Amino acid sequence: MAIVSKDDAETAPDSLLEGAYCTKAEDFFSIGARDLIGRFLTSFTESLIITPTELVYSSKYQKRLSDSGRIMMNAVDKIATLQAKVKGESAANRLRELNTLISAGMKKMWDEDKDNPPASVTAESFSAYCAGLKGSDAEQDYAARRALTELLFQHKVWKDKVALLVKMAALSAGKPEFRHLEQVLAECLRSDAALDQLLGLAETLDTRCNDLADLWKGEWKPRSTSHPSMAALAAMIADGSAPNIKTSVEVSLLRTLANKMPLRSAEPEVEIAALFDLFKRMWTGTTLIGGAKALVSLERRQGRHLNKESMTDLLRERKVVADRYAFLMQISAVAVGQGNRATIKSFMDHYFGDKDFIPRVVAGQEPPVPKLQTLSAIHRAIRTSWLGDGDKAAFMAKVEAAQAQLLRNSRLFEQIDQKGGGPAQKVLTILDLCRKNTFTDGANMDIVRQALTAYLRDPAFLPDYLGGASGEDKERKMMLLTKTLGSIGVSV
Repeated sequence: MAIVSKDDAETAPDSLLEGAYCTKAEDFFSIGARDLIGRFLTSFTESLIITPTELVYSSKYQKRLSDSGRIMMNAVDKIATLQAKVKGESAANRLRELNTLISAGMKKMWDEDKDNPPASVTAESFSAYCAGLKGSDAEQDYAARRALTELLFQHKVWKDKVALLVKMAALSAGKPEFRHLEQVLAECLRSDAALDQLLGLAETLDTRCNDLADLWKGEWKPRSTSHPSMAALAAMIADGSAPNIKTSVEVSLLRTLANKMPLRSAEPEVEIAALFDLFKRMWTGTTLIGGAKALVSLERRQGRHLNKESMTDLLRERKVVADRYAFLMQISAVAVGQGNRATIKSFMDHYFGDKDFIPRVVAGQEPPVPKLQTLSAIHRAIRTSWLGDGDKAAFMAKVEAAQAQLLRNSRLFEQIDQKGGGPAQKVLTILDLCRKNTFTDGANMDIVRQALTAYLRDPAFLPDYLGGASGEDKERKMMLLTKTLGSIGVSV
């Protein structure tokens, strides 16, 4: 039996689609069977530029597959192993059953093509041909798909094949035969080569993922590199008439996410942020495109850069200790998945649990104001983070204490007081620092308010601030001052 790889397991659907477990030759024509063929014979169908539908309805393509050697053997082996696992039966027995069914199915199609060749139709005559078919629904579907496969045989470029199918879909809109065309179009959109021709070559996986996410949401916008057929396909997805195409877009998005190449960049910080951006883009309302599989894939991709070794290296690149804490909170805000958050939380516990937290953060020859602003940014990030209330309170208290110590060490307000200029200039200097989010809420802002209040009570403040202004100019300046001071809880 074949060893089913991790990629094979992820390629397989979560459960067997209807008709995927074939027990008679006719079952190979089901959507479920064609889905499995598309997943496990991708290299073969891509090499011939055909869809699974074309393969199962053409003896010519089946002969090519039969002559391909181990390609077919390996695919059947893997499918048998997975199906046996789902059904809880012997993989060896299932493999024998499948090989017998495949031989019978190929012989049936070969005899059918020889004794009863498929009808010759054009894009314009396909609907009329389908309307004139007799027999049961299954017999009509069989004849229609054989005729469609024969028509597609002459198209050996994906974009040409899709353009023909889009034209036929427009001619068949609202008619029963539309579903045959929509299904084959859906199969085309599972091909990476077809997507390259239709959407344009993507410089990064990020571009391709964004295109697919926008298509799924019905928000895709044509670009100069996209094929004209894409606009029609996007419209079909948006109006709800092409559910199979929409599903294929989702499958292609998941497959692109599983690619080993970087999403946007080999630089860890860029890649981590890019994955979070894509994670946000893939949400529509309360639905994540791709569901749990997409979340696992995004988390795993990000986890390559958020393991303990990588995080340690990224943190050590920051020579200023306060910058390490800021980076840690920045990364925590864009972490995808509980596993990555747990890794980051372990670093938070280590860093914020440092008994020498305050002296380490405060130490250094850097100017005080940028470091005060860094601490304030860390404080805000903690407050809005996914941490529990207890951790938030403990971590914010440490940051507030560190900033208070830095304010004392730097003698910031004493330096402002000793600088030239009147009380108005000093008030404006402090307000500018507040505007730049220099101070943390709580006790440190109370110190700021006290300093402002002292200057505001200085008899020289108003004359200094107004500078002789009167009338509307005076009212405007007072209104601006009142509003600015009010935003930080100080009244004039």
